[in-house]
This record gives sequence, C-alpha cells and structure tokens, in this order.
Amino acid sequence: MKLKEIIAFANNKGGVAKTTTVQNVAAGLLRRDPSLRILCIDLDPQGNLSSLLGWRDKMKQYHEQKHSTLTVADALRDGDNNHLPVYRNPQGLFYVPASPQLSDIDPDLHRQMQSKLVLASLFGNDILDMDNLYMGADAISREAEDYVEDLFDYVLIDCAPALSELTFNALGAATGVIIPVQLGSLSVDGIGRMIEAYRNVKRKLNHDLTMRGLLIVMADERTKLARETSEFLRDTYDANMFQTRIRQCVKVGESQFQHQDIFDYAPDCTAAQDYDEFISELLTTEEK
Repeated sequence: MKLKEIIAFANNKGGVAKTTTVQNVAAGLLRRDPSLRILCIDLDPQGNLSSLLGWRDKMKQYHEQKHSTLTVADALRDGDNNHLPVYRNPQGLFYVPASPQLSDIDPDLHRQMQSKLVLASLFGNDILDMDNLYMGADAISREAEDYVEDLFDYVLIDCAPALSELTFNALGAATGVIIPVQLGSLSVDGIGRMIEAYRNVKRKLNHDLTMRGLLIVMADERTKLARETSEFLRDTYDANMFQTRIRQCVKVGESQFQHQDIFDYAPDCTAAQDYDEFISELLTTEEK
C-alpha cells in the first residue's frame, strides 16, 4: 500500500483558512518531493479549493471539446457503484472537484446504507482517471484496478464549514483530522463541537481516526482578544496543538487572487515560511 495519510481539514466555522491550508500543504509537500502523488478532495459546495487548483480552466477545456465533466457530487450520489473522478492540474496535484450540487446532497447520502461512510466506500473502488479517459493524458496508473490507497501518498480533504453529512463522510474516510483555528472567539466557539464530532466518529464509525491537532492560522497576537484566545487554547487543548502557527500575511490573499500557492507566489514571505515549518512538524510528529 502506497498511502501514508488521509487528512481531513475541518472546522464547523467558516473563514478559518481551511482551503488555504489544504492548498499550501499540498503544494508544499509536492515542492519537497516532486515524486509524491497528492490527491485533494473538495467537499465544500463553494468549490474554492477546486477553483484554486484550476478547475474552471479544466471545465472550459472539457466543454470546448464537448467532453463531460464529473465532480465529487456525482460519485457520492451512487456511492458503492461509483468512482471518484480524478483530474490533474499543471503543477502536478491531483484533485476531485466540488460542485454546487453538494449543498443539497444530504438526502442522496441518507438513502444509502451507511450514509456517513459513502466517501470511505469510494476509496475501495477504482478511480476514474478523467484526463486520460478524455484528453489523452498519461494515465495515473496502468494497473487494472486503481485504488486510492495504491495510487496516492497523501489525500487531503477540504471540508465544508458545517457539521453536515459531508463532514462526517470526510471523518469517516480519514486517518487523521486537523482543525484550523483563528484567534478569535467565534472560531474558538466551534472547536468543542468539532472535537465532539471527531470523538463520535472515532467511537462509532472509524476507529482508526486520530486527532492530528489544532493549527492556529492567520495569527496576529497584537490584539488583546488574540492573546487571550491563544492562552485559552493552550490551557484547554495543549496536548492537541501544533507548535507551528501560520502568521497573518497579506501575500496569502494576493496569491489566491492569482490562483497560485504561496510558495510559487511569494516563497520568502512569512506565510510560506510558516507553512513549510508546519509541513515539517506534520511529517515528523507522531499522530496524537
């Protein structure tokens, strides 16, 4: 088996840089070792990660050549009998794109026998190599059966900002969960519910799921609220906190506007340094 980890980035509060973190962790891992195969799965109906990875250009290319496109919503609707549609972007990252249809997919999931394990079941099916199927690109694998665990080193899942069936599916399929947290009361309020959801999934559905840790993002401790929040997190969740913090940096927003990861856009900025340090910590720390 090739697969090292399946990491879900989850927080039921929006605006905490989940998508930013998935994008830059994936890019940073590939930057360290270009031979890695990293699959990003976008489970957020807004599809921001898909957009950052080049999905709009890919859709345009497919439609111009009159080819059909499939998303993660198409795969989830039929669970056991379906396949994850995998695309590759110019930088070498693989991804399964989101679509607005995810916003009303819960009824489709509930109709399936194990509604919170549909994504996990898809990992047991061979993938649908979309670029090879329609565009003549090099095949991801030439084996008859192409399972996620045999094809990829890492799977990173960007969750929607809600404790929905989609988030539970991410936790049901993952080996670990990372909770990005911003230093502010609203972001912190959701941590307890997120950790409780993790514990429930681990107890009832996915015994292999581990808490990889809480990651402080967009950190700016010049304000009293941020300092107090930081102290609260350390007092309450210290054993589950990553040491690395991603400092607030204007270059992050600029890079996303340009649809670039932070390492390509501003490799010397503080955010690039912090994400690189976080990746080192992620690779060297034991699962918590």
